Amino acid sequence: MNITSMIDVVFMLLIIFIIAAPLMRAEVDVKLPKSAAARVKDETAITISITKEGEIFIGKTPVSLDEFPDKIEQLAAAGNITSVSLKGDEGINYGVVMRVVGYIKEAGIENLGLVATPEKRGR
Repeated sequence: MNITSMIDVVFMLLIIFIIAAPLMRAEVDVKLPKSAAARVKDETAITISITKEGEIFIGKTPVSLDEFPDKIEQLAAAGNITSVSLKGDEGINYGVVMRVVGYIKEAGIENLGLVATPEKRGR
């Protein structure tokens, strides 16, 4: 039995998945601050991003600050969110970050992680 063509197809599919997998991540580009406490984030958590301009994204969906509390409460009530990874640009106003954290806590989501870039320490 000749399985050479089947192996070619399997390898081709493997190559396609290797190339396509990084493109499937739904993220917003923000410049993260550096921190020695930065850890690898939980991939099952929903990501909320705040850009330098103050724009808020739930995944890749833009949301205004006024409608954010309703959106996060809807997601929490539906049981779609148990944990949140919050990414904020290092140049963002601290007050905006704290308002977003407050809305997340009010929605009943207790598992909140702040995402940062690991800081390299010179020793």
